[in-house]
Amino acid sequence: MSRVQVKACGRIANDRLYMSAEWRTTSGSALVDVYIWLEDATGSEVVYPGTSMRHGMPSYNMAAWPTPQTKEQWKEYPVGEPLQHGELYQVSVSVMEKGGAKPNINNPAVKGHQLGIVYT
Repeated sequence: MSRVQVKACGRIANDRLYMSAEWRTTSGSALVDVYIWLEDATGSEVVYPGTSMRHGMPSYNMAAWPTPQTKEQWKEYPVGEPLQHGELYQVSVSVMEKGGAKPNINNPAVKGHQLGIVYT
């Protein structure tokens, strides 16, 4: 969606990686579907959620507005798989129009907005 800005984020707390997505519109409001997943350092292999969820961790029908906005425009997910300390991972986020096409995250050609994070 050209009028939606997307940001992939990550944080580590209590030996666990949390992936998060932030989104906002550049003008007007919109309803969006947000998908988030974790890839290896190269961005070519899905680490989480794996092949069982081929579109990533979804958040459907999320409201988006321009900033400043006091309403929540982010979603966070803990990674439920063991990770290698010292390894680089890519948090990937894709935002689509509500009810639109879903990303096939197991296709190496599919890329979301990415943030590299070293799991320490």
